[in-house]
Amino acid sequence: MTEISSTDTTVPPFLGALPTHCQRDVNTLRQFVHSTISEDAPADAVSPHDFREVLLTGVTGFIGRYVLCDLLRRNVTLVVHCLIRADNIEHGRERLRAALQQSEIWDEVVASRVRVVVGDIGQARFGLSEAEFKDLCQRIDAVYHLAADLTLASSYLAIRKVNTFSIRNVLELCLRTRYKHVFYASSMGVFPEYFCDFSNEFSHSRINHHGQPDLASMKKTFPLGVIGYPWSKLVAEQSLLFAQLAGMPVAIFRLPQTGMSSMGFTQANDITVRLFWAIVDVEMMPEGFSFQKNNEPVDTLSQILTAISMNPERRFTIYHCCDSQPAYHDIELADFGCYFRKVSYGSFKRACQAREEKSPLHGHWVLLDHFAPYWFSANKVHSTLPICDRAVREDCPHSIQWPGLLTKYVRCGDWIRSHRQQWPYSMLESRLDFDCLIAQAECYAERKNVPFERAYPEWMLGGMQRLVQALNAPDARLLESKRGLVVYHLSHLLRNNAALADERRHYPEIEREEITCPIFIVGINRTGTTYLHRLLARDERFWTLREHELVTPVLPTGEYATVAGTAADHRLAYSEDLLEALGVFEAFAGIHHIELDEPEEDFPILNLAFATWASTVQYSVPDFARWLAATGSRNAYAYHRRIMQHFTWQRRQRQPECPGQWLFKMPFHLMELEILLKTYPDALFIQTHREPTQFMGSWNSLVERVRSLSSEPRPPHELGTEMLAFMSGMLDGAVDFRTIHPELEHRWIDVNYFDLIEDPFGVVRRIYQRFGWTLEQAALDAMEEWQFLQAEKRRTEKRHRYDLEDYGLTPETVNAAFKRYRDFLTTRDIRKSRS
Repeated sequence: MTEISSTDTTVPPFLGALPTHCQRDVNTLRQFVHSTISEDAPADAVSPHDFREVLLTGVTGFIGRYVLCDLLRRNVTLVVHCLIRADNIEHGRERLRAALQQSEIWDEVVASRVRVVVGDIGQARFGLSEAEFKDLCQRIDAVYHLAADLTLASSYLAIRKVNTFSIRNVLELCLRTRYKHVFYASSMGVFPEYFCDFSNEFSHSRINHHGQPDLASMKKTFPLGVIGYPWSKLVAEQSLLFAQLAGMPVAIFRLPQTGMSSMGFTQANDITVRLFWAIVDVEMMPEGFSFQKNNEPVDTLSQILTAISMNPERRFTIYHCCDSQPAYHDIELADFGCYFRKVSYGSFKRACQAREEKSPLHGHWVLLDHFAPYWFSANKVHSTLPICDRAVREDCPHSIQWPGLLTKYVRCGDWIRSHRQQWPYSMLESRLDFDCLIAQAECYAERKNVPFERAYPEWMLGGMQRLVQALNAPDARLLESKRGLVVYHLSHLLRNNAALADERRHYPEIEREEITCPIFIVGINRTGTTYLHRLLARDERFWTLREHELVTPVLPTGEYATVAGTAADHRLAYSEDLLEALGVFEAFAGIHHIELDEPEEDFPILNLAFATWASTVQYSVPDFARWLAATGSRNAYAYHRRIMQHFTWQRRQRQPECPGQWLFKMPFHLMELEILLKTYPDALFIQTHREPTQFMGSWNSLVERVRSLSSEPRPPHELGTEMLAFMSGMLDGAVDFRTIHPELEHRWIDVNYFDLIEDPFGVVRRIYQRFGWTLEQAALDAMEEWQFLQAEKRRTEKRHRYDLEDYGLTPETVNAAFKRYRDFLTTRDIRKSRS
């Protein structure tokens, strides 16, 4: 364990003086602590390991309900007494159940360990009788004090009874009989720089470990008669810190802005939520608005708080519970098809006020007017959050998983749509519109300072227009709830194209990069392509495209030699966030294992050209498929090579001495073999094979899952008929190509799926022999180690189940459709085992 000095754990004093009212209250509370301890010295507090009964306030509040559930999960014998304002115990139980059911976290099993205490934090001794209060003093080992008046635009005097003097009740409970632990929910809002989004004069501020707010800044930013909430929290903190000096165990959790859970549950009265939905309501946004404002998930905060509270080895007192490395993305509402006009704050306010009580911001203009110069400032922090979270990281006994920005907001949108009857505001609607996408593309190009036509040639825009038309057609059956994500996918491709054009502008030497003898693994899913691709990738002679590179081809900083592929590469976090938000991980579970730093299919490159057969699988777009069949993919493959020049140049920054031979994998290359060979004249091919009756059921299941991410389901037999024609046609085309090009057979090798599974290294040696490569022992060792780890992983994986009959297919119809391909397997002796 790292040595920590007393200066590391000591909370520094304020600089400056508290306002008179606040200082008077601090003095009163300190005097209460002193007199209480003087009357009867409390016994020592128990260790968190020995917690048996605890008191929780604010249990029906936003974070309290999650803390209750986490406490009961972490300690299976713990009894939690919940202080609730109610007419009686049964009424209290009803309020508690309603709060947890609203968040969809109610659990009847743990309810037996909950005790409702009818009381009020603002009344002396919580409004309990002397006997009831004394009983709690004897029973309770710790108090989780979360209850507060959260009214932001309220004077200090108006909320001191609840927020400040409820602390007196907590102190009395925790200083009588024996010391109790106090876990207090304070606020990051005590810091003006945090409340003001680190904008304007706070743009270079930093909140340090165990830091205290600057009182001069607080007085300027938080007038006591207008914004009293931060002052009430600060006064409570000071009284608790004084009690800690007297021997009472204290932990202060400064919680950040929170209005949603990681699973999507959203608090409609949160000010940031109100602001967003006011924008939706009037369809205009104030200049400087960003929906990427920090809004940490309440359940993650609850997990941090409860885990630290039960850690007997915790060493710190104040915890800044923020994600200090949030995944800021260069995204805006228009990327989701929400095209709101930007206006001045005054115009926005007038539009909202015209809605009167229907506006989500009705009654909140005092707060908005006061902070508008900060919240809508263009001068904000947009990278890391300048807050030291050291205490959280070191005292939380488990790693903290902060969900990504996209994942949070997608789940939030899903939750709101599924609860639209209870949601008090108008619903958000996205538009999939070609002209609007073009306008966005113009913005992307302008920001990168690249000519529009260089980032988006005419042929590319033609493909995008065809795809958008097909997606808007009835055949696509797009789910309204997923339209925004479809628009985001297209916007993301446009952003990537602008970034690629910008990179080439900065590094014109990319144009001179050569791609020599690339290898293409071509075969249908479930024929071993992924296994073979990742197995061969263990050999350093091959370069392969990793998932995070395909999601975001350009590293904005250009630090390919030092940052690319490391933990500092922001593309890893963004890729994980994007794939989680889109539901890709869940959709591919049991079918295709996705890892961010493992080789993946290169169809995302062709997606950038808006002319790829992958789109016809991702969506039901028959018009687009017909256009693609008639037009071909010549431009798309030329663009594929152009982008591979970027990847080649990027690799050479990291591995200047390594020649590198690109190893690709994708079944759809079989659709365009003529064009592929014209693009890469020296290409080599590895084709994997398996009986169609053994892969068609799985393929249909995969397509069904992929399309379910954005579209209404089609009758399975219709999907089966469509995919049978598509797949057999693709393999028939490949058979035709190989039949009429016997002069190219020396560039091909065929791999039987069962040979690959039964003797993978025998297959590897045969591939190396075929192409005259040397199989180094180091490469073979790396392959064997990877293969062993994969075998271990597969033992615990839930396997994918599927059946031909699920899609209206029979072995006879499948064999008939693939007759030419099956004949090819027979004549080439590919079915015959080579072991």
